[in-house]
Amino acid sequence: MKNLTITAALIGTLGLCLFSPDAPAQGANPWDGKWQVVFKTERGTDRDGTVTVAGTAGTWDLNVAQRNDPCAGRAYPIEVAIATADELVFKVARLKTLAGCQDNTMRLKPAGEKVLEGQLSGRPFRMTKVE
Repeated sequence: MKNLTITAALIGTLGLCLFSPDAPAQGANPWDGKWQVVFKTERGTDRDGTVTVAGTAGTWDLNVAQRNDPCAGRAYPIEVAIATADELVFKVARLKTLAGCQDNTMRLKPAGEKVLEGQLSGRPFRMTKVE
């Protein structure tokens, strides 16, 4: 009987911790998923790639080829800063992958049910959800 009382007390305490008003709210990221990317390079060449968003993290993998730029054409982690119904903001964390590469921040707004738009180096950048 004593073990049952202790177990009930522990369950009650755990329940209070889980449902405490002081516990941080953890909403799902509305932009989670796999995204097909399209954009144009500085020279007007069409390029594509994939961005995956998973909560506060993800990956950035664009198909770009620049022979003299070791930072171009690699997959990088992303760090999601803002994920609301009105916008998605994330940092492409290049520096974590390759020393000397510059991080950049992407600010995207919804442009349809499964479309986000923003700019990459001052040029239009579009992501369409595929998964």
